[in-house]
Amino acid sequence: MWHPDMPENYKNQIVTGDARDLAQRIPDASIDLIFTDPPYTKEFMHLYSWLAETAARVLRPDGFLFAYAGVYWKWDVMRRLSEHLDYWFDMVLSNSGKSSIMWNKRVISRYKSILVFTRKGETPRARVIAVSWFNGGGEDKRYHTWGQDESSARYYIDCFSQKGDIVYDPFAGGGTTVAVCKALERNFVASEIRPDMAEIARARVAVIEPPLFTLPQQAEMFTQEPG
Repeated sequence: MWHPDMPENYKNQIVTGDARDLAQRIPDASIDLIFTDPPYTKEFMHLYSWLAETAARVLRPDGFLFAYAGVYWKWDVMRRLSEHLDYWFDMVLSNSGKSSIMWNKRVISRYKSILVFTRKGETPRARVIAVSWFNGGGEDKRYHTWGQDESSARYYIDCFSQKGDIVYDPFAGGGTTVAVCKALERNFVASEIRPDMAEIARARVAVIEPPLFTLPQQAEMFTQEPG
Protein backbone atom coordinates (compact mmCIF):
# COMPACT_ATOMS: atom_id res chain seq x y z
CA MET A 1 0.00 0.00 0.00
CA TRP A 2 1.29 3.47 -0.91
CA HIS A 3 2.33 5.45 2.17
CA PRO A 4 0.34 8.70 2.54
CA ASP A 5 3.43 10.70 3.58
CA MET A 6 5.59 9.58 0.66
CA PRO A 7 6.36 12.44 -1.76
CA GLU A 8 3.99 12.18 -4.71
CA ASN A 9 6.80 12.70 -7.22
CA TYR A 10 8.50 9.57 -5.85
CA LYS A 11 5.60 7.27 -6.74
CA ASN A 12 6.69 4.82 -9.46
CA GLN A 13 9.33 7.27 -10.61
CA ILE A 14 13.10 7.18 -11.06
CA VAL A 15 14.24 10.41 -9.44
CA THR A 16 17.57 11.83 -10.58
CA GLY A 17 19.91 12.73 -7.74
CA ASP A 18 22.06 11.45 -4.90
CA ALA A 19 20.21 8.73 -2.99
CA ARG A 20 21.67 9.99 0.29
CA ASP A 21 19.83 13.26 -0.16
CA LEU A 22 16.63 11.94 -1.74
CA ALA A 23 16.14 9.21 0.88
CA GLN A 24 15.70 11.82 3.60
CA ARG A 25 12.17 12.45 2.30
CA ILE A 26 11.14 8.79 2.54
CA PRO A 27 8.93 8.33 5.63
CA ASP A 28 9.93 6.00 8.45
CA ALA A 29 8.65 2.41 8.19
CA SER A 30 7.16 2.96 4.74
CA ILE A 31 9.06 0.47 2.53
CA ASP A 32 8.15 -3.21 2.17
CA LEU A 33 11.28 -4.34 0.33
CA ILE A 34 14.61 -2.79 -0.62
CA PHE A 35 16.12 -4.52 -3.64
CA THR A 36 19.28 -2.87 -4.87
CA ASP A 37 22.69 -3.30 -6.47
CA PRO A 38 25.24 -0.86 -5.01
CA PRO A 39 28.66 -0.50 -6.68
CA TYR A 40 31.02 -3.23 -5.47
CA THR A 41 34.48 -1.65 -5.53
CA LYS A 42 36.35 -0.69 -2.36
CA GLU A 43 35.92 3.05 -2.91
CA PHE A 44 32.13 2.66 -2.63
CA MET A 45 31.99 0.38 0.42
CA HIS A 46 30.80 3.31 2.54
CA LEU A 47 27.51 3.23 0.63
CA TYR A 48 26.64 -0.08 2.29
CA SER A 49 26.95 1.61 5.68
CA TRP A 50 24.59 4.33 4.53
CA LEU A 51 22.25 1.72 3.04
CA ALA A 52 22.08 -0.19 6.33
CA GLU A 53 21.30 2.92 8.36
CA THR A 54 18.65 4.01 5.87
CA ALA A 55 17.07 0.55 5.68
CA ALA A 56 16.80 0.41 9.48
CA ARG A 57 14.72 3.58 9.32
CA VAL A 58 12.54 3.18 6.21
CA LEU A 59 11.76 -0.56 6.23
CA ARG A 60 8.51 -1.74 7.74
CA PRO A 61 8.98 -4.12 10.69
CA ASP A 62 8.34 -7.11 8.39
CA GLY A 63 10.44 -5.74 5.51
CA PHE A 64 13.61 -7.08 3.93
CA LEU A 65 16.77 -5.60 2.44
CA PHE A 66 18.23 -7.44 -0.57
CA ALA A 67 21.63 -6.08 -1.61
CA TYR A 68 23.91 -7.51 -4.29
CA ALA A 69 27.50 -7.95 -3.14
CA GLY A 70 30.67 -8.86 -4.94
CA VAL A 71 32.65 -11.80 -3.60
CA TYR A 72 35.94 -10.03 -2.89
CA TRP A 73 34.60 -7.49 -0.37
CA LYS A 74 31.62 -9.50 0.89
CA TRP A 75 33.03 -9.76 4.41
CA ASP A 76 33.17 -5.95 4.61
CA VAL A 77 29.67 -5.57 3.16
CA MET A 78 28.27 -7.96 5.77
CA ARG A 79 30.10 -6.14 8.56
CA ARG A 80 28.72 -2.78 7.45
CA LEU A 81 25.15 -4.02 7.01
CA SER A 82 25.28 -5.74 10.42
CA GLU A 83 25.95 -2.42 12.15
CA HIS A 84 22.27 -1.47 11.80
CA LEU A 85 20.50 -4.65 10.64
CA ASP A 86 20.21 -8.37 11.40
CA TYR A 87 21.57 -10.93 8.97
CA TRP A 88 18.84 -13.14 7.48
CA PHE A 89 20.37 -15.14 4.59
CA ASP A 90 22.81 -15.22 1.69
CA MET A 91 21.19 -15.86 -1.69
CA VAL A 92 23.82 -17.26 -4.05
CA LEU A 93 23.60 -16.55 -7.78
CA SER A 94 25.51 -18.95 -10.00
CA ASN A 95 27.18 -17.01 -12.80
CA SER A 96 26.26 -18.46 -16.18
CA GLY A 97 28.32 -15.87 -18.07
CA LYS A 98 31.94 -14.85 -17.87
CA SER A 99 33.70 -15.30 -14.55
CA SER A 100 35.74 -12.87 -12.47
CA ILE A 101 39.41 -13.70 -11.93
CA MET A 102 40.95 -12.52 -8.65
CA TRP A 103 44.60 -12.77 -9.59
CA ASN A 104 46.02 -11.94 -6.16
CA LYS A 105 44.09 -14.86 -4.64
CA ARG A 106 44.43 -17.17 -7.65
CA VAL A 107 40.67 -17.73 -7.63
CA ILE A 108 38.07 -17.72 -10.40
CA SER A 109 34.73 -16.65 -8.99
CA ARG A 110 31.61 -18.11 -10.59
CA TYR A 111 29.01 -16.66 -8.23
CA LYS A 112 27.79 -13.50 -6.57
CA SER A 113 25.57 -12.94 -3.57
CA ILE A 114 22.39 -11.12 -2.73
CA LEU A 115 22.68 -10.53 1.01
CA VAL A 116 19.39 -10.42 2.89
CA PHE A 117 19.01 -8.41 6.11
CA THR A 118 16.11 -7.35 8.31
CA ARG A 119 15.51 -4.71 10.94
CA LYS A 120 17.16 -5.48 14.26
CA GLY A 121 14.99 -7.48 16.58
CA GLU A 122 12.40 -8.30 13.91
CA THR A 123 11.72 -11.80 12.55
CA PRO A 124 9.83 -11.40 9.27
CA ARG A 125 9.08 -14.39 7.08
CA ALA A 126 9.07 -14.80 3.33
CA ARG A 127 5.63 -15.25 1.78
CA VAL A 128 6.69 -18.52 0.16
CA ILE A 129 9.57 -20.97 0.41
CA ALA A 130 12.41 -19.51 -1.68
CA VAL A 131 15.58 -21.27 -2.81
CA SER A 132 18.91 -19.73 -1.81
CA TRP A 133 20.77 -20.94 -4.91
CA PHE A 134 19.67 -19.37 -8.19
CA ASN A 135 21.26 -21.14 -11.13
CA GLY A 136 21.90 -18.94 -14.15
CA GLY A 137 21.86 -15.58 -12.37
CA GLY A 138 23.95 -13.65 -14.83
CA GLU A 139 24.36 -10.13 -16.11
CA ASP A 140 22.54 -7.89 -18.58
CA LYS A 141 24.76 -5.13 -19.96
CA ARG A 142 22.22 -3.71 -22.42
CA TYR A 143 21.21 -0.90 -20.08
CA HIS A 144 24.16 -0.45 -17.71
CA THR A 145 27.80 -1.54 -17.49
CA TRP A 146 27.07 -3.28 -14.18
CA GLY A 147 23.56 -4.43 -15.09
CA GLN A 148 22.07 -7.56 -13.52
CA ASP A 149 19.72 -10.07 -15.13
CA GLU A 150 15.97 -9.72 -14.60
CA SER A 151 15.34 -13.39 -13.82
CA SER A 152 16.90 -13.48 -10.35
CA ALA A 153 15.46 -10.07 -9.43
CA ARG A 154 12.03 -11.18 -10.58
CA TYR A 155 12.21 -14.40 -8.58
CA TYR A 156 13.16 -12.81 -5.25
CA ILE A 157 10.96 -9.73 -5.59
CA ASP A 158 8.04 -12.05 -6.33
CA CYS A 159 8.83 -14.25 -3.32
CA PHE A 160 9.41 -11.44 -0.81
CA SER A 161 6.74 -8.91 -1.73
CA GLN A 162 3.20 -8.84 -3.01
CA LYS A 163 1.10 -6.83 -5.44
CA GLY A 164 0.83 -3.20 -4.36
CA ASP A 165 3.87 -3.28 -2.01
CA ILE A 166 6.48 -0.52 -2.17
CA VAL A 167 9.93 -1.61 -3.38
CA TYR A 168 12.83 0.82 -3.00
CA ASP A 169 16.00 0.90 -5.13
CA PRO A 170 18.36 3.77 -4.26
CA PHE A 171 20.86 2.73 -6.98
CA ALA A 172 18.54 2.20 -9.95
CA GLY A 173 21.24 2.05 -12.64
CA GLY A 174 19.74 0.72 -15.87
CA GLY A 175 16.42 -0.04 -14.21
CA THR A 176 16.38 -3.79 -13.58
CA THR A 177 14.56 -3.54 -10.24
CA VAL A 178 11.99 -1.01 -11.41
CA ALA A 179 11.33 -2.91 -14.64
CA VAL A 180 10.60 -6.05 -12.64
CA CYS A 181 8.41 -4.10 -10.21
CA LYS A 182 6.24 -2.74 -13.00
CA ALA A 183 5.88 -6.19 -14.55
CA LEU A 184 4.90 -7.66 -11.16
CA GLU A 185 2.56 -4.77 -10.25
CA ARG A 186 4.64 -3.53 -7.34
CA ASN A 187 4.94 0.16 -6.55
CA PHE A 188 8.48 1.46 -6.58
CA VAL A 189 10.61 4.31 -5.33
CA ALA A 190 13.94 4.67 -7.10
CA SER A 191 16.81 7.09 -7.58
CA GLU A 192 19.80 7.27 -9.90
CA ILE A 193 22.65 9.75 -9.58
CA ARG A 194 23.57 9.75 -13.29
CA PRO A 195 21.04 11.62 -15.47
CA ASP A 196 21.92 9.58 -18.58
CA MET A 197 21.33 6.29 -16.77
CA ALA A 198 18.09 7.57 -15.27
CA GLU A 199 16.80 8.37 -18.76
CA ILE A 200 17.75 4.91 -20.01
CA ALA A 201 15.95 3.31 -17.08
CA ARG A 202 12.83 5.45 -17.63
CA ALA A 203 12.72 4.48 -21.31
CA ARG A 204 13.10 0.82 -20.35
CA VAL A 205 10.23 0.94 -17.87
CA ALA A 206 7.96 2.97 -20.17
CA VAL A 207 7.53 0.10 -22.63
CA ILE A 208 6.66 -2.53 -20.02
CA GLU A 209 3.00 -3.41 -19.84
CA PRO A 210 1.50 -4.84 -16.62
CA PRO A 211 0.13 -8.39 -17.01
CA LEU A 212 -3.44 -8.83 -18.21
CA PHE A 213 -4.00 -11.28 -15.36
CA THR A 214 -2.12 -12.19 -12.19
CA LEU A 215 -0.03 -15.34 -12.28
CA PRO A 216 0.19 -17.61 -9.21
CA GLN A 217 2.88 -16.72 -6.67
CA GLN A 218 6.22 -18.31 -7.46
CA ALA A 219 7.26 -21.08 -5.10
CA GLU A 220 9.54 -24.07 -5.13
CA MET A 221 7.81 -27.44 -4.87
CA PHE A 222 9.35 -29.91 -2.46
CA THR A 223 8.56 -33.58 -2.11
CA GLN A 224 9.08 -35.64 1.02
CA GLU A 225 10.96 -38.88 0.72
CA PRO A 226 8.87 -41.87 1.79
CA GLY A 227 9.77 -43.64 4.96
